[in-house]
Amino acid sequence: MKGYPTPEQALSRLAALCARSEQCTADITKKLEKMHLPPGEQQRIMARLKELRFVDDERFARAYAHDKLEYQLWGRMKISRGLWAKRIPRQLIENAIEELDPTVYRKTAARVIAAKIRHLGAEALTREGRDKILRHAMSRGFEASLSIKIMSALIKRLQEREESDEMD
Repeated sequence: MKGYPTPEQALSRLAALCARSEQCTADITKKLEKMHLPPGEQQRIMARLKELRFVDDERFARAYAHDKLEYQLWGRMKISRGLWAKRIPRQLIENAIEELDPTVYRKTAARVIAAKIRHLGAEALTREGRDKILRHAMSRGFEASLSIKIMSALIKRLQEREESDEMD
């Protein structure tokens, strides 16, 4: 049977975890609870991790927002919901969202929408196809207004290409 760690072992393990990857207060709190340490010890360990800057919710929020946009192709709304689920304060969420590069954000939205247009093929030109594209972009967390602008521009380019191919 596996024993529970001492407070010193718990601090050491959690510091090593935080050194490997960004962790938020809520995630570390869950891990501390699983270690069955007394509440006073949990608070002491959390305070020490914050004091040593192993746990920093502001830094976590920025890294989370950047990584979700860059690697999971998430939009602002989905990133915001994800940070809220991790119990990050509203102001830190807003700051992290504001720090996202608008050019990268727009290119990411265009990538998501273009992939869905390619997937749908000719159906993308129909009303139902456009609805599917918009729902897909919004499910990824992109705003409806931005998604509509990008979708319209991409579909217009697709139609122009098809028309020029017909003329050749």
